[in-house]
Amino acid sequence: MSRFLVTGGSGFIGSAIVRRLIADGYEVVAPGRAELDLIEMGADQLAGFVADLGPTHCIHAAWYTNHADYLTHEFNRDWFAASQRLARACRGLRFVGLGTCLEHGLDPGGTLYAHCKADLLEGLSGDFAWARVFFVYGPGDRAGRLIPQMMEQFARGERAGPTYGGLRRDYVHVDDLAGQIVRLALADIHGPMDVGTGDAPSLSEIFAAGAAALGRPELAQANDETGGQPPLIQANMMRFRSFVGDPQARDIATGLRDLIG
Repeated sequence: MSRFLVTGGSGFIGSAIVRRLIADGYEVVAPGRAELDLIEMGADQLAGFVADLGPTHCIHAAWYTNHADYLTHEFNRDWFAASQRLARACRGLRFVGLGTCLEHGLDPGGTLYAHCKADLLEGLSGDFAWARVFFVYGPGDRAGRLIPQMMEQFARGERAGPTYGGLRRDYVHVDDLAGQIVRLALADIHGPMDVGTGDAPSLSEIFAAGAAALGRPELAQANDETGGQPPLIQANMMRFRSFVGDPQARDIATGLRDLIG
């Protein structure tokens, strides 16, 4: 029987991964910070902790995620170092790290968060896979992020629209993402792979879908602005389909209806 160590198991994505593993019948260990403090634990202590747990797989979902400053905070460097120690402690196991779509086309002007994730990937070896996560929504999402804020506005009967409605973004439901990550962990595939839907509706289309899900389509406002940002950020799911199978991700309209249902 596979035994999974999941870091960040109380977080937005990590908790969805834990739910999926349990639903699929796997043994799961998701220690809290009081048991597993990745920032404070030294390499030897961490190696002993992992060995005592005896997992066959590790899905590393923990990282610094404060929405206000996670892209630029220096704490990313601490998490990079801690994640390196964890990866070394997990040698001999199947290791799956969570990356970011922001790694694509990375240049010296990229965010510290993306650079630290990319550097972590570059240093991995052995039996590992790397899930490049795109934009995520669903149960447990933080207040103030795009989709929770949008749905709250519509639920109050307020008209709302995106600042840059012309941007096209690949938003994946967190439960679908968790399913993809678990399948990736169990697959015989190594290296980086996009995880998402392979579709990228505009933010204006997402707002329209959110208002429609609540039965108030007249509340959605639209525009074609992009604000000079990358106009399209979309997962390429070809490698996933080739090596893992159908991504099994719902479209944004279905996902938003499920979110309120």
